[in-house]
Amino acid sequence: MRRTLGNLIVLATLVLTAACGNTSSSVAKDPSQSPSQGPASDPAGNPSFSPGTISDATVLPLISMTAAGGREARVATPLNTEAQIARFASQFRMPAMRHRIRAAIGDGLKASDHDIVGQVVAVGCDRPPGVDVIANDQGQVELVPREVASPLEECLAAVTTVAIAALPSN
Repeated sequence: MRRTLGNLIVLATLVLTAACGNTSSSVAKDPSQSPSQGPASDPAGNPSFSPGTISDATVLPLISMTAAGGREARVATPLNTEAQIARFASQFRMPAMRHRIRAAIGDGLKASDHDIVGQVVAVGCDRPPGVDVIANDQGQVELVPREVASPLEECLAAVTTVAIAALPSN
């Protein structure tokens, strides 16, 4: 009985350690840099900005779900077409996460005069309190998670957090 209990404790510890992953609770860039000018686009249609804060971007409420899957990204992904949305949403193993992303974007936002971008900003124990929208030195849009005030050291399952933003278009 003791051996079985010991094996279960070791197994549970390994699972918890693996599930927590990266907490992503630090800010990667200083969002107080100078504001960006209007977007341009690269040949693939990705919006491109001058380096710095994109002050007129609108960030939608963050979408977080436990054990949803997905991988943190360094830069935002365009979500202007149905194919782009489907490709972005396909990384999540939970259908509920895919539905919440589609609902957040909605038909009204897709039909607006904005470029829509999304990014997995955290996979770990913590949910960031918000994100800042910046353009990096290459002009790529980044949704940078704000620092978590009291990061958790461990969790039962990783929480995936997705940020979606509407950017001004040309």
